[in-house]
Amino acid sequence: MSENLKSNFAVGLLRILGKLPLWGLHSIARLFLVAMLLFPNQTVKQTRINIQRCLPNLTRQQQAKLVHKSVLHTLYAALEMGLNWTQSSQRGLDHIISVTGGECLQQAQATGAIVLLTPHLGNWELFANWAAHQANVTALYKAAKLPGLDQLIHQARSNAGMKLAPATAKGVMQLKRSLVKGEVSLILPDQEPPPSAGIISQWFGQPAYTMTLAAQLADTKNTRVILGFARRLANSEGFAIELEDISDLCSAHVGSGSDSEVLAAKVQAINTSIERLVRGTPEQYQWEYRRFKHTL
Repeated sequence: MSENLKSNFAVGLLRILGKLPLWGLHSIARLFLVAMLLFPNQTVKQTRINIQRCLPNLTRQQQAKLVHKSVLHTLYAALEMGLNWTQSSQRGLDHIISVTGGECLQQAQATGAIVLLTPHLGNWELFANWAAHQANVTALYKAAKLPGLDQLIHQARSNAGMKLAPATAKGVMQLKRSLVKGEVSLILPDQEPPPSAGIISQWFGQPAYTMTLAAQLADTKNTRVILGFARRLANSEGFAIELEDISDLCSAHVGSGSDSEVLAAKVQAINTSIERLVRGTPEQYQWEYRRFKHTL
């Protein structure tokens, strides 16, 4: 199948999914879950491996139950992209039931810039949409492989009000400029960075190649670091936005030392904060992501 056909199929499917109510998308996901658990596939395999690595304190039964829940939420997230990318940004916002910690975002905006971190937890695309309606957001963006799909994603994020920075040196400079202007730089901090753009840091007791970009951007003058995500509520009721200012946590244990030691301490503080967030809702984390592909 040619790239154009693949693009047209993917975009067409997403447009169909985007017209369905949230409960309809989740019902389809539960049907797909049955098939995925019956037949061998990489998603279930990688999810199981990562849960065993990161949560060894759980019993086998508890791990198996978490694998099922995590794969289901991964399916939820995938099908929800139809809503995120093909419908108006307001329709997505209409699914947000509550916001916790919103005051820390407002306070940070009043004093300077923000490095806004959202991991692969809950509905991160909806979280970015919400953030773009609260502030001037520049988001790091890696182009999709299919041209048609890439155009759809780019248009959806731009329509929400986001400025997109390519995952290149030029894009990093764009993020830095947005902070200097007192705006918001949005990053998914649990993505494995390209070579020379990360260091080994502990995550769930495992060595993980981790980006240094978030920690480096946090050094910009008058910049706060805020961690947040869109929690998926039970029974397809919608989402809850949750935010926390982790600036003090990122600097509390830095201390003195060489530049590389200070950077490593900040990266570890961010990893530890993300780990704590994931532990609160482990079933909504995308455990299928190959977080340790360069270290284990």
